[in-house]
Amino acid sequence: MKSYFQINEQVSQTEKIILPDDTPMRNRPNTITTMKTTWLTFLPYAFIKQITQPANIYFIVIGILQIIPVTSYTNGVPTIYGPLSMMISISIIKDAFEEYSRYKSDQEENKRKSHKYFENQFIECCWKDIYQADIILVMENESIPCDILILSSSYQGGIAYVETKQIDGETNLKQKYSIYDLQQKYHIDNAINFKQKDNSVKFVYDQKNPILYKLSGTYQISNSDVDSLNYGNFIERDCILKNTEWIIGLCIYSGMDCKIMLNSSQERTKRSRLEQYMRICIMSISISLALFCIMASIYEFLWTNNHLNYSYLGLSKDNVFVDLGLWFSLLSYFIPISLVVNVELVKFGQAKMLESDKVMPNSKSHQSNLIEQLGEINIVFTDKTGTLTKNSMQFRELFAQNEKEALLCLSLCHSVVKSKNKLIGSSPDELAILDYCEQKGYLFQGIDNNNNLTINKTQFHRVMNFDFSSEKKRMTIVVKTGNEYILFCKGADEVLLELIGECKHQQVIHQYAVKGYRTLMLGRKTFNQNEIDIYLADYKKAQEDKDDEMMNKLQKTLESNLEFLGITAVEDLLADDVGQTIQDLKSAGIKVWVLTGDKVETAIAIGYSCNLIDSKDMLQVVTETTVGSIEEVFLHYCNESANIALVISGQALSVMLDNPQLKSMLLKRAFYAKVVIVARVSPKQKQQVVALVKENLPKAYTLAIGDGANDVSMINEAHVGVGIQGVEGTQAARAADFAIQEFKHLKRLMFYYGVECSRKNALTILYIFFKNQVFITPYFWFGFLNGFSGQYLYDQWLSQLFNTIFASLPQVLYALFDEMHPSSEHFQWSKTTHNILEEKPDVYVQFRQQPIFTIIKFWLWVFNGMVQGLIIFLVCTFSTENQNMDNGKTMEFFEDGVFIYGIVILLVNLKVLTFTYTNYNFTIFFIVLSILAYWLILIIVNDYELSPSFNFYRYLISPQLYLALALTCMLFLFDLAIERFYDFQIYVRKPESIELV
Repeated sequence: MKSYFQINEQVSQTEKIILPDDTPMRNRPNTITTMKTTWLTFLPYAFIKQITQPANIYFIVIGILQIIPVTSYTNGVPTIYGPLSMMISISIIKDAFEEYSRYKSDQEENKRKSHKYFENQFIECCWKDIYQADIILVMENESIPCDILILSSSYQGGIAYVETKQIDGETNLKQKYSIYDLQQKYHIDNAINFKQKDNSVKFVYDQKNPILYKLSGTYQISNSDVDSLNYGNFIERDCILKNTEWIIGLCIYSGMDCKIMLNSSQERTKRSRLEQYMRICIMSISISLALFCIMASIYEFLWTNNHLNYSYLGLSKDNVFVDLGLWFSLLSYFIPISLVVNVELVKFGQAKMLESDKVMPNSKSHQSNLIEQLGEINIVFTDKTGTLTKNSMQFRELFAQNEKEALLCLSLCHSVVKSKNKLIGSSPDELAILDYCEQKGYLFQGIDNNNNLTINKTQFHRVMNFDFSSEKKRMTIVVKTGNEYILFCKGADEVLLELIGECKHQQVIHQYAVKGYRTLMLGRKTFNQNEIDIYLADYKKAQEDKDDEMMNKLQKTLESNLEFLGITAVEDLLADDVGQTIQDLKSAGIKVWVLTGDKVETAIAIGYSCNLIDSKDMLQVVTETTVGSIEEVFLHYCNESANIALVISGQALSVMLDNPQLKSMLLKRAFYAKVVIVARVSPKQKQQVVALVKENLPKAYTLAIGDGANDVSMINEAHVGVGIQGVEGTQAARAADFAIQEFKHLKRLMFYYGVECSRKNALTILYIFFKNQVFITPYFWFGFLNGFSGQYLYDQWLSQLFNTIFASLPQVLYALFDEMHPSSEHFQWSKTTHNILEEKPDVYVQFRQQPIFTIIKFWLWVFNGMVQGLIIFLVCTFSTENQNMDNGKTMEFFEDGVFIYGIVILLVNLKVLTFTYTNYNFTIFFIVLSILAYWLILIIVNDYELSPSFNFYRYLISPQLYLALALTCMLFLFDLAIERFYDFQIYVRKPESIELV
């Protein structure tokens, strides 16, 4: 994910457009594509992707060994390619489905309608038919089709109002401005003259880049002076024009060059603990396979050499390497061919169930491979505003020495616009403040085309203003009233204190912050005409030179030595059920870290109000900014067993991160702290905190949750990222692995989906390895009866159906529909009621501390499969050893193989029932169907001579069959006893401990 906060970066390279000389650039269409391929290249791409997977490479090699006569047990036919083709086809179909979804989305986007200038008029066109350097017309309530510079607006003063919800999730309107000198030249009424030579305009601007909220450049009309462009003249793609009849714009970035597309989330490689363990297990089982094959080939080599004198056997000296290849081919089922595909399909289905959940409406899963990781989280990092709170503000208090001046400052210094008697602004704080001002008699009536603001019918001419930014943390406006110029400034207290100098009212700020209020400090300053003229000239020159450093310096000079006006207090209301959710997270042993941009006192107050901090906790506040003072604070609190609530300021954090010794002390203190709050942090610091924890607590799994673009870096850094998604959607939700509508849904996401998917996916993987061991173990033991000659035991074609037909569907249905605590509508795909697991944090603790899937557990399941395969082999083989056919001959080994194969299919399908909590009619039906499918196929092929000794109906009435069935039932009951009575899943090992590195 590219950074959204590179606002201090400089873009050295530029692009140029000259109107009307430059024709639309046909090599830069406004087409977007999120597809990874084209339809022409999809199949080759998908096929290469599949055959380069390590597991698939393994089975391709096995197929080659089956083709080579000396290493083949299938008469040179690569039978493994049948099921492999099926598995690869399923994966390709899944990829094609996802690619087609992207294609449909792209087509819908590219075929949206707009208007562009063509042959002296505006014509309707698709978005994809717009090119860089095209002039476009956008009407009210239409989306902006590409990144544009505003040439003119329906308002005389060139103002335009846009909604930026696709970029920042905010539905509040932003003000934009047309290029003043072009307002009349490119007015809609003058469209017929756009191509005249006297309309020549040269635009030079930044080359395409992902830096949001910034654009710089220049324009020159004919041979006149060069003037500057800025971000106020620029609108990004997908913004919506509001309360403005029309605008005419110049396309400067098109298609994939648009800023929002350059900032699109890139594919990230995050793997769950289960997936990492699965890879380790595949490697270890591969080593075991190699050892078994080496042992078998050496045994065969020795056995053959010892029996060369028996001429009737027709033996000849063997090549041990040829034997090795043969046994790799025979024991290929050591590694399940369906493992990766089955797990992918299961997770895909679970993600779709999550997205259709009625209890968590509008939820999204962007990384289905992480769904089980939700059940193993140790630390939650959360933003505050908009995540723990509603971002819904209520004005609480105003402290002012001169209330009239303070109210005037608040009613003038803001970015709110008035449209159709409704206040519309980008900041909920400002809307709450203006509502308070209106109650006090200071009614903001809007701004006209001549930059005149009206307060109670009194006009104030806006000379200039500096909008609020996250770096400057203040907003400033200069207005003229009569012959007087007044500067009003509002912003964060730590910033205004520097501009005001000495202030005797810091205690008031502290009192407001303790109550959990958001505070702003107000200041003013007056100027005469001469001072303003000099300043404006200097600032214009800095703009023309694109000298950002000088512009910042001039702004700070203008704002220096302010007069203190007052302090405001606004409350951000807590989101629904935040307190109970945090309490349940803490009960589940999950540490909650709050990373916020608010003041320390405000963060502490919110911590108390949302149950993050309780009265028994001992606060340890670190706000010092020197190494020695921070060390002293840490050494003062040395009791590791105390209930410490650690609170750190952003400035203190910066010092700690730069000092290895302090970093170590911070980690140790945070490790033992019950609660951690980091206040006044930047987006980069949020990411650094998460990275620090991941690096030094490698066994801890982290989850980060936030709602804004400033949380994206933190969300991407954590093992699992969750975005809060409002009705309109946010950048955080789009960038996250999972998106939910409210913070309270995090509990259901983790306690229900996390626990259930962790349990089911772990058991699914263990089961797949188990059933393959039961299936392949008789092959190995059969080698002792034939000198490890490589004689196959099962029918070469029927054996290929094991993982695709006979033992596949029941495990998938289990992973999708099984529930530990089913509700009345448990069989439904879309859930509509809460699950009891949401109220059981102790279950979450149990599954996190003692996970089902571990390396030890894996080998226990593999060993269990080997033992049961051996028992089946011994019983089935030796019970038929002395059974004679009608012609007096004994049964052939092939019939033993048919016998063993049938019992294996029966056992592995019954095994699913041993770890299933809820059995439905349809799951039992498919288990029975999977078992009967084998016998039905045997009936169908009975008329074909599979073997001279094989007769299905005689086989059906043989007592040996029922002896084997009785054995299968005993093995099933043995497994069930282990699962149910001895709780084999949980208590096989001690809880994992998390240690500080």
